[in-house]
Amino acid sequence: MTGRDQIVAALVAAGLNGTATKTGPISPGDAWPAWRSTRWANTVPDGVRLGSWYVFVALPGGGPDVTVAEADPLVESVGQQLVEAGLQIEVVEPYAIPVADGGGTTVPVLRYSVND
Repeated sequence: MTGRDQIVAALVAAGLNGTATKTGPISPGDAWPAWRSTRWANTVPDGVRLGSWYVFVALPGGGPDVTVAEADPLVESVGQQLVEAGLQIEVVEPYAIPVADGGGTTVPVLRYSVND
């Protein structure tokens, strides 16, 4: 199973501020994995485990033109680094992470759904 540290290393290699988790303010260029699920490929002790992750890449806000200008080149460059880390990309899509200010504010991100 591809581990959190390997995903973070791929994000750093893509030129992002890759961290193992994210708490607090989110800035453009921040990137982190979030565990999605693990499947047991077989029932033997210490057998193969298949992991699934979300990988988030924070984008600048300020309007669609700004967000798209930053996001478009990242789709391929981040995706390539994740593939080189041994992950299969299921889909990459625009997403918005709610900010815990209670005001309905969100941060635009790319959300990669990846699997081992």
